Amino acid sequence: MIRGLYASASGMLAAEAQSEIIGDNVANTKTPGYKEELASNSSFPSMFIERLGGSQASEVAPIGGMGTGVGVVRAGLFNIQGSLQSTDQKTDLALTSPGYFVVQTAGGERYTRNGHFHLDSNGTLLTSDGNALLGQRGPIGPLSSEFTVKEDGTVMDNGQVVDRLRVVEIPADALTREGQSLYNSSQPVQVSADPKILQGSVEASNVDLSGQMIRMMTVMKAYEANQKVIQTQDDMLGKAVNDVGKI
Repeated sequence: MIRGLYASASGMLAAEAQSEIIGDNVANTKTPGYKEELASNSSFPSMFIERLGGSQASEVAPIGGMGTGVGVVRAGLFNIQGSLQSTDQKTDLALTSPGYFVVQTAGGERYTRNGHFHLDSNGTLLTSDGNALLGQRGPIGPLSSEFTVKEDGTVMDNGQVVDRLRVVEIPADALTREGQSLYNSSQPVQVSADPKILQGSVEASNVDLSGQMIRMMTVMKAYEANQKVIQTQDDMLGKAVNDVGKI
């Protein structure tokens, strides 16, 4: 019965972890380039159950297995492209092909599909967090306000080629999110052979808000069910201690 309490408690913890992931997704429905995080439940190792019996006391008979609880596994990202939103801002860039922009942070190179950039006082393209957008030669800039970006990522200014944007492809299971829209990779990245970039637009978040609300309701019902199981088992333990113990 105590084991049942542990199993139900693990179910409540799993539901809480699921709700945190859903909450992150909902909070980023307006974040450009954000990819919905996925998670699934996984069972703890099962115990093999045996029964004593037979003609000799030492004989045992297998009667099956018993679960010991449940946990949550982050299954990566729902890596489908979000809708394109036109902004008519030259500094906004949208990837219409697989891949990620490369930006320079204090912790090293990171990757993003959030194409909402701006020019600083030196004419360098930066993210909203102040990270420089990288090309093949380094940070993109200095640029005038009339620069253009071709579909293949070539940056032009005053009729001259400035640089070409670095776009890399990364397996979804190798990505680790840092903050709202930055990612790190646990594997070497590969330069995209045929990137497609649209200037004056951003890629919207791919989170389906109504779907997240349905998932949240399901998770909360699972939490409440495990909570009721714990209350039932607690009542049974109380009867075993206070009533059966008196006999």
